[in-house]
Amino acid sequence: MQSLMVNLTGKRVLIVGGGTIAARKGKTLANEKAIITFIAPQFNEEVFDLSEQYGFELITRAATPRDFVDAFLVILATNSREVNQALAETLSPNQLVCVVDKGEEGNVQFPATVRRGHLQLAISTGGASPKLTRKLKKELEAQFDDSWTSYLEFLAKSREIIKNLPLSKQEKNDRLSSLLDEIYRIDEEAQKKALNLLESQTFN
Repeated sequence: MQSLMVNLTGKRVLIVGGGTIAARKGKTLANEKAIITFIAPQFNEEVFDLSEQYGFELITRAATPRDFVDAFLVILATNSREVNQALAETLSPNQLVCVVDKGEEGNVQFPATVRRGHLQLAISTGGASPKLTRKLKKELEAQFDDSWTSYLEFLAKSREIIKNLPLSKQEKNDRLSSLLDEIYRIDEEAQKKALNLLESQTFN
């Protein structure tokens, strides 16, 4: 499988299931600006809370193949192996499909993710060892602490300024590379000074 970053803004995402796993997938996608709908005969309180908080649509009945026609991403997360398998078999091979209890029946798997602002680190063992995936996620969460959030914001702002400076391509690359020095991650004052210097150069 090939790892991809997919922009779900405005895309229709259908989550079939109303329990804990379905809620977990909804929570994972909650801030992706997708149009998310849950379909299930009943929903637990966590799904109701997500719906209220994020405006997700809830359809209280069993899913049928016609529900999937316009879906960009389908997540099959019922508590029935038979139902998940039967629905997976009806889906188009051109749709993105995640079958939570048997990944090989779909074409999408959700990696464990560590997010620090603009930085996203995805970890997957392809189902070989979920325990190792969780272990690696904890290690990366400790390694990439919250300082990376402000550091990536600093890098993004700096990159926009440097792109517009009247410099050669090589000079711009040299400036960008210099900002990878560890001092800029651990010292916000160093970030501020570097940004002030860059901003002053835009007016010269």
